[in-house]
Amino acid sequence: MLKRILCPVLALGLLASCTPASAPSASTAETAAAPTAAPQSLTVYYEAGPATAAADALRLYADAQGVELVTADAADAADLAVLNAAPAGDDEAWRNMGQDSLLSTAAIRAGVEAETAVTAVTALPLGKTLYGYWADSDRLAALLGADAETLVADLTACSWQEWGDFAQDVTAWLAEPTEISLTLSGADYALPAEKPEAAASLKAVFALPASAPGACFGGAAFTGVLLAAGDTRDESTLTGPLNGLYSALTLELANRDASTLPDQAEAVAALQNGEALFYRGTLADVLAHTEGDVQDRLVCLPFKCDFVQDDLSTDEYNLTGLMNYPILSTAAWLAIPAGADEQGARAAAAAILWLYTSQAGEETLTESLSLITPWGTASNDTAAARSQVEQVGKGILPETVLTPDVQSALTRAGTELAAGEDGAWRAEFDRDDRTAWRDAAIAALVEGDNENES
Repeated sequence: MLKRILCPVLALGLLASCTPASAPSASTAETAAAPTAAPQSLTVYYEAGPATAAADALRLYADAQGVELVTADAADAADLAVLNAAPAGDDEAWRNMGQDSLLSTAAIRAGVEAETAVTAVTALPLGKTLYGYWADSDRLAALLGADAETLVADLTACSWQEWGDFAQDVTAWLAEPTEISLTLSGADYALPAEKPEAAASLKAVFALPASAPGACFGGAAFTGVLLAAGDTRDESTLTGPLNGLYSALTLELANRDASTLPDQAEAVAALQNGEALFYRGTLADVLAHTEGDVQDRLVCLPFKCDFVQDDLSTDEYNLTGLMNYPILSTAAWLAIPAGADEQGARAAAAAILWLYTSQAGEETLTESLSLITPWGTASNDTAAARSQVEQVGKGILPETVLTPDVQSALTRAGTELAAGEDGAWRAEFDRDDRTAWRDAAIAALVEGDNENES
């Protein structure tokens, strides 16, 4: 069944106010304009690769409508592009959906409307999904010999120092199992003297998808930084929060399986198979690469950064919220390249309309992909989907919007930080590394902010 989410309330006064998301009546999906007849083929460019929840959505559309999907290597060769970020309204590389009578209906349903006659609708959000560290609650509990619910609560609320110590202690324990005492949110725990059966395959704390550097070093990972910085993005507001994010990124790099550079599917499989404790990403993408009982045991922990009170240049968020809440992230953006011919544009429009205005499309987004639709509905038919709905009610951090150019610049900075010899990723870093990465991130974020204002 669908559960309507009217407002992603942030608990503990994280946000001063909350505007309810517009929610259609129960009959909206039935009365919306019917999608046009689907062309026989659709050429798609996947910025994050074809192993994502967004790609699954289009595969389900193609199966339902008898459409052949063709993958393009570049956006300008595609009918439809699946992007990590929404292009600016004045970006002429993309068609203006607001000028199309049917697509403008989909845009309104998605909550994206042109504010002025010159503002273009260049992309539509596929839906929202919870972003953070994903773990198998039973495996965590078995590792520490603890009650799963209590342990997850303590991991969620633990300090940065406790979180970092935990990651490093597990890495040391994997190299040489011996009883190690540790503290999480003030509570005492211990790693066992010998590997329990549930941890027999464990190789590392974190699984990082090397083939998707944007997922590791860009996008939603910067949410806490930008919320802490507030309305003004400059060196003075960004330096402290970026130092905190740097600590989180390098903690992951130092406590991953250094013997491999997996792609996204392989990284999630490491979580599925018990080879890694945590995978950072979205629920939708995790569900796309896991199966069976593991999905029922998934828990989401916040993406912790080494933030301190002095890093906050805003009164809108508090330190507890920035440290202890997961992020509600956009799964992907759908856009039509300006260079697509009329047949290709019609093929792209048919896919968009099916997803946004048909009952089958809504079921694909909510039930198959466990997304929260842009119009505020979500499934609660599975344990993972129910936990997402519950978390939205408890509190989340709203993802900050970055342009594609900023996303690319941040990804490049992170990739350069991680790069080692012979294509391997490094595990050791120094002050110069932090300075170089932070300066590159500041340059990208400040320039992107200036472009948004111009």
